[in-house]
Amino acid sequence: MEQSGFWKDRRKAVFWLTMIYGFVAHGFRLANKFYCDDSWNYMWTISRGWTVAIGRFFLPFVEVFRGKYETTWVIGVFSILCIALAAVLIVELFDIKGNVGQALTAAILVVNPAVTGTFAYMYTADGYFFGMMCSVLSAYLVIRSKGRKGIAGGAAALFVTMGLYQAYISVTILLLMLWLLLMLIDPAKKAKELLTTAGRFLGMGVAAMAAYLIGMNVAWKIDDTQMADYMGMSDAGGYSVQRLLGAVKSSYVEFARFFLVRWELNFYNASNVILLISVIVLLLWICGKRKLFAQPWRIALLIIWGLLLPLITHIYSFISEEVSYISIIMCYSMVLIWLMPVILWQETEHDTGSFEQWSKAEYVKKHLFQTLQSVLLICICVHFVVIADQAYERMHLANEQIRNLVNRIQYRMELVDGYTDTCEVALYGNLYQTPEYVPSAPMMPGVVSGLYLTTQRDYSSAIDWYASSAHKWATAERRKELVHNAEFAQMQPWPAADCVKMIDGTIVILLADDEADEFGQTIKDYLEE
Repeated sequence: MEQSGFWKDRRKAVFWLTMIYGFVAHGFRLANKFYCDDSWNYMWTISRGWTVAIGRFFLPFVEVFRGKYETTWVIGVFSILCIALAAVLIVELFDIKGNVGQALTAAILVVNPAVTGTFAYMYTADGYFFGMMCSVLSAYLVIRSKGRKGIAGGAAALFVTMGLYQAYISVTILLLMLWLLLMLIDPAKKAKELLTTAGRFLGMGVAAMAAYLIGMNVAWKIDDTQMADYMGMSDAGGYSVQRLLGAVKSSYVEFARFFLVRWELNFYNASNVILLISVIVLLLWICGKRKLFAQPWRIALLIIWGLLLPLITHIYSFISEEVSYISIIMCYSMVLIWLMPVILWQETEHDTGSFEQWSKAEYVKKHLFQTLQSVLLICICVHFVVIADQAYERMHLANEQIRNLVNRIQYRMELVDGYTDTCEVALYGNLYQTPEYVPSAPMMPGVVSGLYLTTQRDYSSAIDWYASSAHKWATAERRKELVHNAEFAQMQPWPAADCVKMIDGTIVILLADDEADEFGQTIKDYLEE
């Protein structure tokens, strides 16, 4: 049935639906400025030295567009715009025709927890989501453009992706794997064509990786730096059988943890299990209808394909033993698994109707299984919005607690004789609390509801920001010197009356005496030396 009205141009329809869904789910975040534990290191700008050192050498260039401030609304709108473009590319790539499938594609890509988690790090979200859009563009170009043109275009887009956020390479790989899945379940596609296509994809990936390694080394040379010791990146290589087996195990465990948060019975966990089972049933139904069970090599490859999913979505587990996927923003490729029913509907030849047809009982009865899957996906998307609301509420509470804390510290400082807003300050210990994540969602490290400042640098940024002060914060040497002062030994930790005092012209703040600080020691260690 020919579409009309809003749905006549599916690209425009999907684009605007994604924008609308994005504003509904994340509008509160876009309208508020919240900090996370990393934000205090980027109060004014993205750290070029750090991002280049960890291989994200394109990331600082986002400031050319929006300046050196965390302009929340601009960053948020641009990020949702990038997701909307990615949604359009995916709908075009897989030729998703039905209204329901198009609407669900838009919703899944923009309201999922990976987007919510990334918005906890708003200061860099625009660069990240531009990279995610380029990762989708990479898959689109290598699939839709034949020959060398497609390989070169896909490699160029993937090169940009890795220069912004390397983890999105798994988004490209999973999209390519989904394409190979469609070829596997198509009886008209022969093994030779499948191998040729896989070879093109591999060639594109190798070209992109080669360009990235060259670009990274050039960036390091220009900035006179080298790979930072971050999440094991600097230790990449040196593979052994034991290490590879450990990476495989880690990939499967983290894959399960993403869909089964804290192994509790809740809607998020249950809906994911039901959806994954329904995808398997749908695949079996397609295989049966197309008599693919008579071709054992296809069934064997389908099983291998399924077993590879956890490894593909957690490919960075193979870089180093220290690489961890506790951060949900590294797992955007996992989001694409929720799209599998929508993509597979195309193979059933049932997803061709308009919303007008879906409103009729006869049509729904004929497509009952697809209708149930659609309802489940709608419920999942609605729950994603609830998760986003819970996460942003926790961010709001965390920021209020931080604001209240630093205001209390600043007030205590102002009561000390000799205080000025430019005096030297030395801070010891912290009041860090275990983060409280959204109960029914994958862990979002930037979304906390406790006190998350840890080092003097974090506290100094927060205090000077909220108090509009310009204190001179003591160096590591000065802090070590003050620890051995007799007056310091008499101090009691926060909130005791003498937790803030002037010692030799420096205001000393003792928040805790048993918390390790950035020197890797406790206050007691200093006193024993």
